[in-house]
Amino acid sequence: MTESSDFSVHHDRPKRRRSRCLVPCVACLLVVVALAVAAVVLALVLFKPRDPRTQLVSATVSGVSPRVSFPAISVDLNVTLDLDLLVTNPNRASFDHAPGKTVLYYRGAQVGDADVAPGRIPSHGSETMHARLTVEAGKLSSEAMSLLSDVIAGSVGFDASTRVPGRVTFLGFIKHHAVATSECHVEVGFPDLKVRSQQCTQKTKL
Repeated sequence: MTESSDFSVHHDRPKRRRSRCLVPCVACLLVVVALAVAAVVLALVLFKPRDPRTQLVSATVSGVSPRVSFPAISVDLNVTLDLDLLVTNPNRASFDHAPGKTVLYYRGAQVGDADVAPGRIPSHGSETMHARLTVEAGKLSSEAMSLLSDVIAGSVGFDASTRVPGRVTFLGFIKHHAVATSECHVEVGFPDLKVRSQQCTQKTKL
């Protein structure tokens, strides 16, 4: 009877040791999981992605004043529109953007386009993007009468749409894709080729 009891006591001791070791291990694992969850939540709060802001800094025009020919009415417009766009990154991480594109429109018809170079905007930094848009006269033929009317009135309006795709990467593995776009309207005076007015609106998808 005594030997059996001693055997049972000795047999139960390893189980108790394993149980005593298992409890701290489980507790440590729970602490690690809790810390990981807290770190992710904190990262999402502190590193919440914000929209890159786009602003039209300047618009200038160069070229030759339009020539009007008769009796077949045609308007030869040879101008180039230079736009400087300031893109500001308010995030706590850099914004890497791929090549972008600016498209120029006259009364809804595309009359020119230009590429925007790729790059990286640092955290809380900004970058000036330049777009040089030459009006393609051949694409204005369908709007000759409207163009003639605007030229006679002394002002021609152009719309420039810019699209810059990219992504913001937090902590090296949290990636958010973003596409920053701006829609700008520029009024060009004739025959002085001066920018009469410029305004921009922006829209960014995250």
